[in-house]
Amino acid sequence: MARTVIVACVIFSCEKEEPQINHSPPPLAMEEPDTLRQIKLGKKLENPYSVVNMRRAYANLIKKLEKGQKGYDSQILKDSSEITTTDYYVKFWVENDEQKQLLLADSLNLSEIPLDVEIEQEGDYYVDGDTQIQEGQWLYASVVKDYEFPDGITFEKVEDLFLIEPSNVEGEEEENGSKTTAIAGRTGISKQFLLDLEDEALRLTGNFEEALGPQEDKSKKTPEGYVKVHNTVTNKLDPVVGVKVKTRRWFKWAKGWTNSVGQYKVNRGYRRDVHYTVVFKNTKGFKIWPSLVSISSARYRAGKRSRYGHNFDFYTNSVGWRWATVNNATVKYFNYCSQMGVDQPHNNLRIVALGGTGYSSAPMLRRVWGYAGFTSRSKVSTFFAKANGITVAANLLWIMYKYILPDILIRAGSSKGTDGVFSTTFHELAHASHFKKVGNGYWIKYINYIITYGAYGNGHGTNSGNCGIGEMWGNYFSAVLTDKEFPSSNNYFNKDEDWYNPGFLEDVDNLPDVSTKEIFECLKSTTDTFTDLIAELKTKTTYDEKVDNAFYSYPDWP
Repeated sequence: MARTVIVACVIFSCEKEEPQINHSPPPLAMEEPDTLRQIKLGKKLENPYSVVNMRRAYANLIKKLEKGQKGYDSQILKDSSEITTTDYYVKFWVENDEQKQLLLADSLNLSEIPLDVEIEQEGDYYVDGDTQIQEGQWLYASVVKDYEFPDGITFEKVEDLFLIEPSNVEGEEEENGSKTTAIAGRTGISKQFLLDLEDEALRLTGNFEEALGPQEDKSKKTPEGYVKVHNTVTNKLDPVVGVKVKTRRWFKWAKGWTNSVGQYKVNRGYRRDVHYTVVFKNTKGFKIWPSLVSISSARYRAGKRSRYGHNFDFYTNSVGWRWATVNNATVKYFNYCSQMGVDQPHNNLRIVALGGTGYSSAPMLRRVWGYAGFTSRSKVSTFFAKANGITVAANLLWIMYKYILPDILIRAGSSKGTDGVFSTTFHELAHASHFKKVGNGYWIKYINYIITYGAYGNGHGTNSGNCGIGEMWGNYFSAVLTDKEFPSSNNYFNKDEDWYNPGFLEDVDNLPDVSTKEIFECLKSTTDTFTDLIAELKTKTTYDEKVDNAFYSYPDWP
């Protein structure tokens, strides 16, 4: 099937937004663009949800009742002895990704930041000055009192908690089938009494905020809003599709996922303002990571905002722009693969999205570690130096080894624009589709070629065919998809690029009886020379001579 240019018509649905929903601020010219922000913590807060402070609040509340300020009949706790531990505030010493995933499998909400401190300045990463990151990282959470702590993970109980409703969502069944404790559901106890008890504990500890809104509405509100990113080609805000939005107030968490128009709604209500975070983990399974030496996927923290909701608008002066743009490009790639019959990559890809300019790559590191190409940290360092021009400090390589092992690294600086980032992302994901089809053995040869000869070499070294065919496919399929997404962009395809000439695949695709899907089918694990590729392509067409003519029209094959 001949390659064609498709013009896509995008219909935007406009809805009147509630006036009380916050918006991220517009871009400010004085801000340094595309820079990771460090989180800065303030003072430690007195925990209102500790058993000790809840008992103090109970005593105060009973005194008020005795003075006749408010009555609940018999619908109150019998005495302070009924205020017992429902949950624990804990911290886990996590030494590698396997341990972290084990905790996440228990549906725990893990935080790099202590849950009982004031956040003085929001940011994208946190440096714990009290720990040696070379050894591990403290992660904070609340767990129900009967939680079974996994073997082999060090933890400390920070404080006993009395939570009047689940730390996650009231009455919500967790992913692992268990439920968190819900004191508010106890038969015969007034829910209003428990809410007043919570308010009193907040007052006693200096953490009280009026639960007010329009017309002094004190009822719970479920946060909702939109997550969007600026498209530099259309100059419009595009929906950020399939990402998680998390909200937190003390030990109460909720989450929601953006839909096709970027809208989310979390799964619990709050009486007061909450902290908002966009987590770049997609419903399709892949994750965007902020750097090669991060211990978790990218997170954009917006700070404390309205309990009604918050709209995130990512412009090019925000690190969120590159994460959101790579996210959308990856979603589009998966969708295009489905439409065109090309194999999708593994759905649990780990994609590092860096700012600035430079080279991108698809080492598929976490899938080939231990094979001949990547058997030591020095080889990893050599690969990134030669493939991406990145030097990873020796004392930080262990973080990548223990926590991330990226599949793909993408340079997604805002100077590339939306179409440039999409084109680069499509290219690297085309490699990921190729890898899934051909497997580790093929890819190790590809990697070793780059480690030995640097980038693409001159096409004459050992395993040059693996590299040449891989780059030919990556360049061509990226160009096909970029044309579909941005029909007016014609700057992302060079038919005779380097020595592997991706225009050859375009010429074959333009034959009347060949499709892009059929070209991909030719990329077998045994297709590791141009001679093999030509033989495979001829099985898809009756125009053998035209395949030969197309190949020999490029004079610089190695």
